[in-house]
Amino acid sequence: MPEFDALKNDPQAARLMGDPDRLRQLRQAPETQKLFSMLSRTTGGNLEQAAQDASQGNTGQLLSAIRQLMADPEGAKLIQQMKDKLK
Repeated sequence: MPEFDALKNDPQAARLMGDPDRLRQLRQAPETQKLFSMLSRTTGGNLEQAAQDASQGNTGQLLSAIRQLMADPEGAKLIQQMKDKLK
């Protein structure tokens, strides 16, 4: 699970996790809602299960869904919009 370990050690991610208001705003943003919807479709409606599996070390389904999302032009655009909001 090296991708998730790197995220835990990322200073920007740590700042975000320490700012509940900003985290809430990001979660409620239209871009985030659209991304969750797209990820849910990609995982066959099992996004929560894929996330739970990933937290237990089985990252395959979630990483596959994220890769598919990033390959989709709309998904890539939404991800970039979220990144821009985090700056």
